Amino acid sequence: MITVPVNAAATSALRRRSPWNWSLGLALLASSVVAQQSPGAGGASAPATPAPLAAMPPVPPLPPLHPPRAHPFDLQHVALDLRFDWRARQARGTATLTLTPTVALSQLALDAGQLTIESVTRVGGGALGFVYDGGAADDGLVIALERRYRAGEPLTLRIAYHTNWVNQSDPNNLWGSYGKGLRFFTPTSSEPRQRLQLWSMGQPQGNRYWFPGYDSPDDLRTTELTATVPLPLMAISNGDLIDTRDNHDGTRSYHWLMDQPYANDLTSIVVGEYVDLPQQVDGVAIHHYAYPDEVDAVKATVVRLPEMLRFFSQKIGVPYPYRSYSQVFVQDFPGGMEHITVATQTDNMVDDARTHADYFYLWDRQEAQQLAHQWFGNLLSCRDWGEIWLSQGFAQYFDALFSEQRNGRENFLLFHLQGDFNTYLADWAAGVRHPVVTRHYDDIAGFITDNTPSVRGAAFLHLLRKHLGDERWWAAIHRYVSTHAHGRVSTEDFRQAVERSSGENLDWFFDQWLYRMGHPVFEIVKRYDAATQQLVLEVRQLQQADATSPYPQVRYFQGAVDIEIDERIERVWLEPKAVNTLRFAAAREPLLVNFDFESSWVKELTFKKSLDELLYQLRHDRDVVAQRWAMRELVAQVQQPGVAAADRERVAAALREMADSGAYWRLRAVAITQLQALTAAPKPGQAIAYDEATMATLLTVARKETSWLRSVALAALGESRRADLADVYLQALQEPSHPVIYAAAVALGKSRSPKAFEPLTALVQSTSWKGENKLSGLDGLRELGDPRGVRVALQALQDLNAPHWKLTTPWDFRINAVQTLVALGKGAAAYPIVAQRLRRSLAESELSDIFNEVLLIATLGDPRARETFAMLRQRFKGDANALQALAQYETQWTQALPKT
Repeated sequence: MITVPVNAAATSALRRRSPWNWSLGLALLASSVVAQQSPGAGGASAPATPAPLAAMPPVPPLPPLHPPRAHPFDLQHVALDLRFDWRARQARGTATLTLTPTVALSQLALDAGQLTIESVTRVGGGALGFVYDGGAADDGLVIALERRYRAGEPLTLRIAYHTNWVNQSDPNNLWGSYGKGLRFFTPTSSEPRQRLQLWSMGQPQGNRYWFPGYDSPDDLRTTELTATVPLPLMAISNGDLIDTRDNHDGTRSYHWLMDQPYANDLTSIVVGEYVDLPQQVDGVAIHHYAYPDEVDAVKATVVRLPEMLRFFSQKIGVPYPYRSYSQVFVQDFPGGMEHITVATQTDNMVDDARTHADYFYLWDRQEAQQLAHQWFGNLLSCRDWGEIWLSQGFAQYFDALFSEQRNGRENFLLFHLQGDFNTYLADWAAGVRHPVVTRHYDDIAGFITDNTPSVRGAAFLHLLRKHLGDERWWAAIHRYVSTHAHGRVSTEDFRQAVERSSGENLDWFFDQWLYRMGHPVFEIVKRYDAATQQLVLEVRQLQQADATSPYPQVRYFQGAVDIEIDERIERVWLEPKAVNTLRFAAAREPLLVNFDFESSWVKELTFKKSLDELLYQLRHDRDVVAQRWAMRELVAQVQQPGVAAADRERVAAALREMADSGAYWRLRAVAITQLQALTAAPKPGQAIAYDEATMATLLTVARKETSWLRSVALAALGESRRADLADVYLQALQEPSHPVIYAAAVALGKSRSPKAFEPLTALVQSTSWKGENKLSGLDGLRELGDPRGVRVALQALQDLNAPHWKLTTPWDFRINAVQTLVALGKGAAAYPIVAQRLRRSLAESELSDIFNEVLLIATLGDPRARETFAMLRQRFKGDANALQALAQYETQWTQALPKT
C-alpha cells in the first residue's frame, strides 16, 4: 500500500500515509517540499527539562494480542465467477475453493463479510449444510461436510452467494479512502464526469466482503477470476488474462489466472472502461490501463516504470518475479495498493506531459512503491500483520533508493529520508507510539496503515545500510529475497539473512529499533582542549521513558554515528548510557563539527553554535541536511531581541548567496523562505519590505531558474505586494510550469495592479489538465479583491463539467471558487447553489458528493446552514463515522460565521 506520510495529529481518522500528503494544496506543497523541519544535524530541539515520571498516569495494559490464526486446512485455490449490479452495488456469482485438511475434520469454517450465502455444494457431490449469521467475524461461515475428511484428503467446495456490503467513501477522508470490499461508481448530479467503475480493496481483511475464503496472510493460494461485465467495460485482475468471451447479452467475460500462490488480501478486481497500453521490459509484459481520454497522459506518467523495474531487479539481485506487471488507474483511491502482479493506483497520479514534468519527484514515489511491493509483500509475504513492516517499510525505502539513483543524493536525503523522519516525529508528538514489530494492537487496519511500519521501518533500513555499508547491505538483501522467495517471512528471517551475510550479530540493533519504541533525544556540548589538542564532544541522551505506554522502550541508545570534523568524517560508537564523552585529535579548534553526518539516526537534537560557526557550516558543510538546519538556526538566532543589525545583514547576505548559488534547488528554496522569514511583515497580510539586495536576488531567481525554485521566488516576491512587479508576474503566467503559474497568479493578485484582473480571469477560463489554471486564477482573484471576480468565481463554482481534482483541498478549483467568494464578501450568493447540489446528492445517497458539498457549506460560513447541519445530524444519526465528520465541518462552519 502506498505510504503517504501525513501528520497523525492532522489526520487522525486516516492515521497515515504519504510519502506524500497528496491532499496538500499547491501553495502548501510548494513550501512543504522545500522547507521540512529536519530532525537531524541539530533539527528538532530537545526539551530542556523532561517531564518527571512521577507526574505520569498509571501504565495501561498492552493492547490485545493478535497471534497468527490457527486453521485446520490448507487453502490451495480460489476460483471466482462473478457478475456485477451497479444499481444495487452488488456482486453475484460463485466461489469455488479447493483445499486440503491438515487434520481430520467433518466441518470447516471460512471468513465471509456480510454476504448472502445461497448454497454450498461439494464439487462432485451434493449440497452441504451451513450456518452463517451474515456478519463478518473470523470463521463466521461454518460448513458441515457430508463425512469426516482425513488429513491430506482434497476437497472442493462451490459457494453461491452475493455481496451486501457497500464500500462508501469515508466522509472524514474526502481526498480518497480505501474502505473494504467493492466500491462502485456511477455518474452523479454533482459529478457528471464520474466514470462507471468498480474496484476492490482487500488489505487487511476486506476481501471477505466480496468473496468467502480464508482472509489472513499466512495461507498462500492460487486464484482465477471470471468476471462478466457490460461492454465496453473491461475487468482487470491478478496474473494472466487467459481468455475473453463475448456474450449474446452485450457483455464480455474476462478470465484471469494467477498460478503462483499468494496471500488472500492481494486478490483484486477493477472494472471500468480502459485502453491497454502494453510494453515489454526485459521479458516482462507490462500493461498500463488508461481511461480512453487519458492515453497520452498515462504514457507521459509511466515513462519511468521500465527504469524502476530494471533498477530493482539489478539491485535486489532477483529479477522481477512474475510474467507480467500492470497498473490500473481508478477513482477515489487515496494512494496505491500492491495487489499481486497488478497495482491499483489513484487516477490523481495521471498528469499530462506538461503537468507531470514538475511532479516526477512526487509521483515516482507512488509508482516505485507499488512496484517494490512485488518483491516485498508479494514475493515475500509477511507471516502475520504484526510483521507488516517487511512489506510497508521495505517498499517505502526502496522507492527512496530509486530516487537516490534517479534524482540524486540530495533529493534522497532532504525529501525522502528527512520527510520520513519528520513524519515519525510528528506522529510521536501526536501520541502514535508503538514498536515497528508487535502483535499487540487494538485494530489491524489502524496498525498496518499508520506511519510506524512504513516510515520508521524505512528509517531502520537506512540506518542498517549505513551500519553495514553498501556492499554488505546489498548482499544481505539478496540473501533474504532469494532464500525466502514465494514464501512467508518474519523479522527473524530478515535478521538471520543479514547476520549470515554480514557475519555480525545484530540482535541488539533489531531489538533497539524494531522491537522497542522510542528515539534518542541528544544534546551535544562541544569544547576544544588546547592543552591536549583535542576536540571534546559530550553527547547527552535526554530522552525519558513514556510512562503512559506499556510497550517495551529503549532507555539509552547505542550504535555507530558519523561525525564530520572539518574535512574528515570520524565514525564513533555511542555506548548505551546517559553521557558519552568523545575525544578527537585536532591540531587547532575545528571550524565545523556536524554530529550524525547526513542525519542517519531518527532523533531529536540540540547543538548550540555561535553565529560564526553556523555561517561557516552553511557555506562549507558537505551535508545538505546540516546546511538546511544551519539556515534555520541562523534566522532563529538573529530574530532574538537585541541582535545587532550588522549580524542580521550577515545572515541575510549568506542566505542571498545560497539562494543564487549552484547548490541543490531544495536548499536554495529554503534560503528564499528563510529570507522571507528574516524580513517578515509587520502584521499578517501586510507587505514585506525587502531590502534592495534581497529584491534583486529574488528577481534573479524568479527569472532564470527551474520551475519549483522559480515558484518559491515568485511567491516570496508576491509578499512585497508591489504593483510595479506586475509585468514580472504576467510574464511568468506564460510559462508551461503549473507551480510557476500558480505562484505568479497569487503574486499578481497581491500586487493589486490594474493589469491583473483580465489575465487572471482569462486564466480561470482557460483549459488545463484538471483545472490547475482555474484554481490558480481564482486564488489570484481572491488576493486581488476586485468585485468583478464574484461573477468569475460563481461561474467556476457552477461548472460541473470541467475537469478537476477531487482532493477536497485547494487542488479542487470549486473550493477555491468558494474561498474567493467569501473573501470578496459574496459567499451568500454561493449558498443556494451549493445547498441545491447537496439536496440532489442526498437523494442519490452518494457520501462523497454529500460531504464535498458539506465542506463547501462549512467554508461559506452562511448562517442559513444551521438547519442544514441539524438535518444532516438526523440523517446520519446511526453512522458514528459520518457524525464525526459532520462535527468537524460544523465546527469549521461555526468559525467561519460572520462575527457580530
